[in-house]
Amino acid sequence: MQCICLTTPRVVEFADLPIIDLSKAQTPKGRAELYPHLRDALRTHSFLYVINHGYTQAQRDRIFDIAGVPFNDVSPDEKKTYTADVEEVGSYAGYKPHQFWKVDTDNQIRDQIENYAINLNVTKRPHPTALRPFLPELDDFARHNHFNILHPILRSILPRVPRRCFSLQAPSYGLIALRLELPEEVLVEKHNFDRTGGFSFFSCI
Repeated sequence: MQCICLTTPRVVEFADLPIIDLSKAQTPKGRAELYPHLRDALRTHSFLYVINHGYTQAQRDRIFDIAGVPFNDVSPDEKKTYTADVEEVGSYAGYKPHQFWKVDTDNQIRDQIENYAINLNVTKRPHPTALRPFLPELDDFARHNHFNILHPILRSILPRVPRRCFSLQAPSYGLIALRLELPEEVLVEKHNFDRTGGFSFFSCI
């Protein structure tokens, strides 16, 4: 899963996330150096801030601009057409509207987050009209994240993490395999690009 969150004018407190230099993941020696940093980051935070991932600042800015399209350029009526069937089917593909989840059941407080989820394969389902011209760029973005960021992390992590780390999110799969003395590619193969259930999320608060 990739996630892009649009900015808010509110002053918020930011988390101090560990920084992972992905340029080191290109060689076995570099992956061995990355392992303790990934291990500690996943155990402590479960999130990473990755640098040297191959995307330029201009490319990142462009993706952030595109991420606003599903929210700013699509009418409320058209959004209803592409609402995700979370409750009936368990699929997040499409829109998750504001106030879908109950944050505080006792006080009837609901969430204020709107999501638009896209399959890693962006052609797998239809999209709002305004977003369609940008699908080739979103496809490039999804593939870059999957093959140039997720896979190197998986290979760096694979066989050295304790079994309890199986409860962590997707970026931990590689570390897990190392600890279990599995072949380096095993989790990469299990989490291939065309698997069922892979999504990119655009979020607006």
